[in-house]
Amino acid sequence: MASKKEPAVEDMSSDEQEYLERTALLGLEYVLADFAREFQAATRRWEKLVWPAMVIFSLLAISGFWLIYSITEDMHRMSTSMDPQMSENLGSMSRNIETLTSNIENMDLNISLLPDSINEMSFHIAHMDGSMSAMQKDISGMSYNISNMNQSINAMTYNTGAMSEDMNRLNRNIGKPMRFMNNFIP
Repeated sequence: MASKKEPAVEDMSSDEQEYLERTALLGLEYVLADFAREFQAATRRWEKLVWPAMVIFSLLAISGFWLIYSITEDMHRMSTSMDPQMSENLGSMSRNIETLTSNIENMDLNISLLPDSINEMSFHIAHMDGSMSAMQKDISGMSYNISNMNQSINAMTYNTGAMSEDMNRLNRNIGKPMRFMNNFIP
């Protein structure tokens, strides 16, 4: 196999060298032209994406700043319309909160004593329950005694009525000596 060697650059003539250089430059020009076209096409694609995104971002940023400005302006208007002396009132409220804090601390202290008081109250209520049971027994005895007393009074009433009738009979039968007693006995 015979190998075909390319002639060395020194063996070539100046026309041949110029031809090779022009051919190489022409090939490089084609490659660079293709690269430039592709780069421009890619740039156009990116421009189609980036420019609208930048416009939208700018609009969003402007509307965000406008919204923040509007809210702060509205809050200022609202605070002055609600209470023109808001700073003084907030100071007063701060002092009242300090007083409230000390009162809550006192309440906490008193609440911690509350379980002991409740236990003592529970003990007294249990004792009172026992006393009520004893009173109920005493009331039952008293009720029995009052019932007996009621029967005794009824018997006394009956006996007094009988005695009154006896005296009336005696008065009618005896006469004048008993009339003297009428002044004492009705």
